[in-house]
Amino acid sequence: MGFLIGLLVIIVLILLGYGILYFLGRRQTKQNIQLDERKQEIMSIPVSDKLYTLRNKNLSGQTLRQYEKIQADWQAVTKYQLPEIESAMVTAQADTDKFSLVQAHQVSEKVAGLLDETDQEVQRIYQEVNDLLASEEAAEAGYQTSYDRYAKVRKQLLAHSYKYGDAQDTLEKNLSYIELDFTKYNQAMTDGDFVEAQDILKQINTDLDDLERMMKKIPELYQLVSEEYEEQYDDLVQGYQHMLAENYRFPNDVDVKEEINKVDKIIHEANQAIADADLNDAQSIIERAAHQIDDTYELMERELRAKDYIGKNQGGLQRRLDQVLKSNRYGILEIDRVSQSYILHGNEMGRMQDYADRIDRLAANFDYWNQKLAENIIAYTEVERNYQELEEDLQTIDKDQSLILASLSNLKQDERQVREAVYHYDLDIHNMKRTVDQYHLPGLSDSYLDLFFATDELIDSLEKKLNRVKLDMDEINHLSQAIEDNLDKLNQATEEIIDYALLTESAVQYANRFKISNPQIAEDIQITYDIFQNENDYEKAYRHIAQAIDRIDSQASQQVEALYQKDKANRQF
Repeated sequence: MGFLIGLLVIIVLILLGYGILYFLGRRQTKQNIQLDERKQEIMSIPVSDKLYTLRNKNLSGQTLRQYEKIQADWQAVTKYQLPEIESAMVTAQADTDKFSLVQAHQVSEKVAGLLDETDQEVQRIYQEVNDLLASEEAAEAGYQTSYDRYAKVRKQLLAHSYKYGDAQDTLEKNLSYIELDFTKYNQAMTDGDFVEAQDILKQINTDLDDLERMMKKIPELYQLVSEEYEEQYDDLVQGYQHMLAENYRFPNDVDVKEEINKVDKIIHEANQAIADADLNDAQSIIERAAHQIDDTYELMERELRAKDYIGKNQGGLQRRLDQVLKSNRYGILEIDRVSQSYILHGNEMGRMQDYADRIDRLAANFDYWNQKLAENIIAYTEVERNYQELEEDLQTIDKDQSLILASLSNLKQDERQVREAVYHYDLDIHNMKRTVDQYHLPGLSDSYLDLFFATDELIDSLEKKLNRVKLDMDEINHLSQAIEDNLDKLNQATEEIIDYALLTESAVQYANRFKISNPQIAEDIQITYDIFQNENDYEKAYRHIAQAIDRIDSQASQQVEALYQKDKANRQF
């Protein structure tokens, strides 16, 4: 029984295997049929018919060369690619019939790739054939439009030749070239070279575009040159002649006549470029003419502006020169007067005399340029430049002279201030002495006394210097400043002496309460007394007793100082 079941399973498996092979074979056969249908579709594209039509047109030139290339490409497809596909398809079907399905599938995949490549190639060839066939119609279709444009341009050129001036010949020459191209076009069409005919027609249209642009632009450029630049040239010539008649002169490095001739030359170049229909060059030359005209106008207008400047400033400059000279003379007299009372350290007289010499030279130059003007032998711009330099020099001299005179006037004011200060210096130092005396101190430190007596001597010296016939204010001011500095130091030192002396007395009074019960305090009081009476170092004395009372109470010295400052504030109030 088991044997029968096994046999039955084997039979079923065999039948199933044959069923699968049959199914796969049917599917591969169907795929082969589809590939064959694709091949038939490719072969049905009417490339051969189109090529036959072209061959019967008696082609030549570019068109013939394109046809021959297409023909060669088509032959490569029909002789090599399609037979290769056919052979592969036969192999695929044979493998399918033998149930070599894997190999059949591989071959069919190869066939599919070849069909894709061939289809693309045939489509390209077919498009090129159609384009080549259409070139005849395209060439014929554009001809009439182009010829109508040509006829219109020719008519306009003949009817309005006056608008184009010397450019008429150039335009007619370009028109004749276009006419010659039409002849070439007709010959190419007759010879069956439709591609060449199309290229010629494109060139004709391009040339017509250029010609139409020239015919529009040339009258505009002629009008621009005539109405603007030639008129400006005439204006320059007339203006130059008028300026010469009015006795204008120009700098030696400026040749206005030559600049005007350059304008004329550039205008002729522009007209020639227009006549040659070289519009880009003409536009560039016209721009150059504009710059040359502007520059030439500027040369002439500069002289006009300079004359106006001279007319407005000549009188004022003379008055300015007189005023600075007058200030110089006054300054010399003032320096002489002041030098009788004061010693001068800034070489004021020498500087003022140097300015006098410079003013004389400036006045001589001013007269020289004015004489040249009167004789009409110098350009206004040269005089203008010298006037401006003269004005700058006068401003500098006047400013320096004013500073010198201001320094002289300050001497008297400084003297008055120092004399007033001397009175206060003397008063301050005597007040300090009285302040110290009223506290009946046992003595003063050597450093304090040295500063005090040195300051007193400086005050005496200052008083003596102020009583001289000629005062040296530099020395006096320096001495006055030294006294002020010393008085500030003395004032601070005096206040410190009094403060520490009184603080010492207050601290000793505080310590006396403990000297019976505290022998160390009694000893510190005696040491403080010795420092106070014998060394006269009141700060040292206070520091010693302050440390002593702080041993009793850490806040003791602070309390003494606080009470003292409060009492001091009340006294000052």
